[in-house]
Amino acid sequence: MAAQPVRALARLLAAGAVLLPLAQALSASPEAADQTYRALRYDDDPQPSGDLWDPLKRIPAGEAWLNLGGELRERAESYASPNFGLKAPRASAYGLHRLLLHADLHATDTVRAFVQLGQMERAGNRGTASATDVNRLDLMQAFVDIKPASPFGDQPTLRAGREELLFGFQRLIAVREGPNVRRGFDGFRLSDRWGGAGIDLIAVRPVTNGAGVFDDRANQAQVLWGAYATLRLGDGVGLDLYELNYRNATARFRGTTGAEQRQTWGARLFGEAEGFDWNAEVALQQGTFRNRAIRAQMAAAIVGYTFADLPWRPRIGLEANAASGDDGRSSTIGTFNAMFPRLPYFAQTSLLVPANVTDVRPVLGFSPAPGVSATLGWDTLWRASATDGLYGSGMVQYAGTSKATGMRIGTELSADVRWRIDRHLSVGAIAAELLAGPAITQAGGKSVVFLAAFATYRF
Repeated sequence: MAAQPVRALARLLAAGAVLLPLAQALSASPEAADQTYRALRYDDDPQPSGDLWDPLKRIPAGEAWLNLGGELRERAESYASPNFGLKAPRASAYGLHRLLLHADLHATDTVRAFVQLGQMERAGNRGTASATDVNRLDLMQAFVDIKPASPFGDQPTLRAGREELLFGFQRLIAVREGPNVRRGFDGFRLSDRWGGAGIDLIAVRPVTNGAGVFDDRANQAQVLWGAYATLRLGDGVGLDLYELNYRNATARFRGTTGAEQRQTWGARLFGEAEGFDWNAEVALQQGTFRNRAIRAQMAAAIVGYTFADLPWRPRIGLEANAASGDDGRSSTIGTFNAMFPRLPYFAQTSLLVPANVTDVRPVLGFSPAPGVSATLGWDTLWRASATDGLYGSGMVQYAGTSKATGMRIGTELSADVRWRIDRHLSVGAIAAELLAGPAITQAGGKSVVFLAAFATYRF
């Protein structure tokens, strides 16, 4: 077994031999100076810049103005033993196409409407079930903002409709950028900002994506409501505090289906100073599933140091996560439910969500050229409880993993290179291998190899 990580590391370095010279060859490319296009496109700030797309950014209409934009993403993925090979083919390779177009109308200083259409397709056979590959045409976002004037120096906004949500480090509520179809929510949001501080109150349902035309609907079985606040503690230091409530009428734990209701209390401390960066979060959950109590918890931390004066600005970092699992000998449900986390969450193979998982991941990052970043990671994962299984997207448990007795899930080695060519175009490539441990192999699972290449154009 000791030779297995060595062979995987050799394969990873071989992948790096392909990816890193590519990064070095890009050293003549200037790094874009602005961040016009945000992760949430309704947060774009379209300022004139002499750009090709400037005529679409502030189209006047009397006292109103209109901002038009979009995104085209093409991505190719390949898996050996997708889903650990559990009820899955030996391999799969496919292409993913995503086109998003939006219109942002600022009717007055107090009224705004945002609409985004999306078209997502898959070429090739994934071989495993996925509801996030195909959505031939649908309304991805559509909301109205009302911003009443306030004499208190704050900036209140009431929003109603369909929107993407992203909070903190996206450990609990994320847009799901990795998969082809991003995640949306239907409902209401009240936001207020005071300088560097802010609070969001939400009452929403996640959108269930259909593969057809205009067939997306709010999931009536699930609802999320609560509050998320961000405070600035000083230069470069912030604190998030949140209380989130989640209800799922069709949850599944311990082989039974029933109503799940959870309350999550959490805090996140983040910042950077003198080359150091940190991002630490804890969350506690309580609630009920059927007639059982829920008690679960999560802790996560990222710390790093960047050698800014050295060539390539190397950064060494350590990432760690711990999400509780269930104890089948207790009447209390102990599986942590991250609800709507980012994907990928732990590393690059995108196979696990933070439930019954503990991991430690040293990383090395560097920037061999302006606009280019490369990250190498070595992630070792364990089960938190030997009486609980392993969970993938949607909190679906992998077959047979609850019967395994081994604790070690495996070790994932990964290489990730990204190049932001200019403010519009970015490309990247990923190579990763997860070497399966006893928690996988005892369930009949296998090691996983993942490769991806992608390009995104935003305007």
